[in-house]
Amino acid sequence: MHRVTRRTALASLPAVSLPATGLLGTAAAQAAPAAGPGRPAEPDARTGIRLAFLADTHADPENTTSMARLRAVLAAVEAFDPSLVIHGGDVTEHGIEAEYRAFEEAVPDGLRERMVAVPGNHETRWDASAGQLRREHLGESVRVQDLDGLRIILADTTADQQEVAWWTPQALTELEEALRTAGDRPCVLVTHFPMGEGFYYVANQQDMEDVLATRPISLHLTGHTHRELLTRVNRRDQLEAAAVKIDAAYYELTGEIDRLLITRVEISDPTAPEDAVRTEVGTFDLGPEHGRDRFLPRRAEATDEGASVSVDVPLPGSFHGEVDAVLYDAAIYAGRNEELPWSPLQRSGRARFSGGLDASELAEGRQRVHVRVRPEDSSGTRLLTVPFTRGERGTAWEAQLAGMIQGAPAVLDAADGPLLVVGDSSGLVTALDVDGAARWTARVEGDVRRDLVTAHEGRAVAVPDSSGFLHLLAADGSLLWRYATGAPLAADPGAGTIDGAEVLMVCSGTTLHVVDAVSGERRWTAQLPATSMGAPATDGERVLLGVGDGRAHALDARTGAPLWTRSLTDRAGSYQRFIYGPWNDAVTVLPDGSVLASGIADARCLAPEDGAVRWILPGSFQYARETITADGDLLLANESGELVRVDPATGEERARHATAERILDEGFVLVGDVVHTASHAGLISAVDLGSGAVEQITRLSTAPVLAPGAAFGDLVVFGDLAGTVHALAQL
Repeated sequence: MHRVTRRTALASLPAVSLPATGLLGTAAAQAAPAAGPGRPAEPDARTGIRLAFLADTHADPENTTSMARLRAVLAAVEAFDPSLVIHGGDVTEHGIEAEYRAFEEAVPDGLRERMVAVPGNHETRWDASAGQLRREHLGESVRVQDLDGLRIILADTTADQQEVAWWTPQALTELEEALRTAGDRPCVLVTHFPMGEGFYYVANQQDMEDVLATRPISLHLTGHTHRELLTRVNRRDQLEAAAVKIDAAYYELTGEIDRLLITRVEISDPTAPEDAVRTEVGTFDLGPEHGRDRFLPRRAEATDEGASVSVDVPLPGSFHGEVDAVLYDAAIYAGRNEELPWSPLQRSGRARFSGGLDASELAEGRQRVHVRVRPEDSSGTRLLTVPFTRGERGTAWEAQLAGMIQGAPAVLDAADGPLLVVGDSSGLVTALDVDGAARWTARVEGDVRRDLVTAHEGRAVAVPDSSGFLHLLAADGSLLWRYATGAPLAADPGAGTIDGAEVLMVCSGTTLHVVDAVSGERRWTAQLPATSMGAPATDGERVLLGVGDGRAHALDARTGAPLWTRSLTDRAGSYQRFIYGPWNDAVTVLPDGSVLASGIADARCLAPEDGAVRWILPGSFQYARETITADGDLLLANESGELVRVDPATGEERARHATAERILDEGFVLVGDVVHTASHAGLISAVDLGSGAVEQITRLSTAPVLAPGAAFGDLVVFGDLAGTVHALAQL
């Protein structure tokens, strides 16, 4: 079997060019490339649709069982001889080069020029290449292929190093353009994450629905859930595909536009792919529907009424059916709730449905309501998500930035007052004053998606960018120096002191860089056995960090020579050890010199001299950064949303305080004895460490809050995935 290079099997099919889209291949024409040396001939010309769809292959060269299923499925697909093979994401197990190669080597020669794919969360969640690998192997955000009378739109809704999905403004613009230029071709959308009733995988699903309101897609092909499920919502049919990794199944799409047959093909014995079980999923009419849907409400309203939220839904007088509503379940993170407590709305007059929802437990701030319309005819459910503000917003000010905010801000000590410095995914770094006004901006080469860190006693800020540079900016925004790591950078930097000199430490791929913070010169580098994306720390004698081999590592602070390692997980295999280990942990040096490192199962206090375990605190503490309180307690937040206070010397638990929602990277901000926590869904709570009282303050946003916050003057600030900085008064 020959290998393809760089432009891989998944990214080899020419695509139709659209303005502002990142497309694969070099040809601008729709026609398939001619056969030639090293390139298989395309299928013979034929009429009708002939496509193959599969998802969730999770290629892993260490998993012989799943690789056997993958090869069997691809052999069966090759025998089917489709015009195009569409992959619905999670091509790999955790997005490393060896897994992409394993997938490519499993692809038969006859399919290499006929495969396209969208990335899934397994390509992005643990990606240390800042998106480089998935762009090389899978392509750009939105791509289009016209064939068999259809327009296939492949869209990437993943968020870098996150489980939750997000439609970026660029992806929505490209989706709208793909639909607008489709002409009379029915459109088939391919995303990894399903969308619809009870689904919370994509945090801004309604933004996509707004684009599709006047031009619905005919069919939506998805993966992710590892189950086969067919649903219909907003005039489109959606197929969630069974996982190749588990079921060794794929789907054949055959027939005509007005009668498309989808057949599930399952291979029970990977050694005999020809002996497959074929099951009809359904037959569909893909004929495009034009114009706005008369049964999709245009002006539904949700209004805060104190103890309740009133919902008002106007519909045409010809509507016959049921309408109900439910509060948006913000507690669900990148998952689903198929048992939402829907409340029926009552018809009031000829064309209006109204009712109220209990809001007695609902926090103030930005909230949402789902409205579900179920006509009596066979056209299917309509779903609409309506935002509203409950009570006061609770913020002192808000500032909109150019891109998504995923990294922690930094507070600088400028000559005329403190500045909050925030980086965003557009590559812009913005300094805000205490009133939220922009004082300066600076642009760096790549995206800024990881934490900023201060240097020079708070008079400078280190900014990592995805193109591989670490920039040090002065308090006025001027560039002091720029350090090139030589590879994409997708990790948090750390700061410390070695032999009296201030240093910055950051990992780029599998290389740890220790840089002089004054000159920007390299002190040393060290190669690690796997990638690392958390912030390193130093006690002056050792540099300490969590690595994707499931271990905490200590290196000599002066030379980078390895000193010791300690495993933080009992899992086996590269993938399992990576995801359950301290790959993203910001290691902390405790007051007595001990080293705190966390994985998914627990946090462990290690002896600095040899890594021996001193104590263990069960729970998932990897994401939120811990701190020391004024009383000398160690304060941590676990993934389930609890704050835990322990004795840092012994690990003895002293108090535990539960907040309402999950806490991940966004963590908490400690001011005095009050902890301001942020949930993934932007719920800000205040926890009084003295009394133990927990108060919900406000929900900042309907966009996820994934970046750590900061204390800034008399304020606490957090940024959200939509690029808004929110400031609220400290309690």
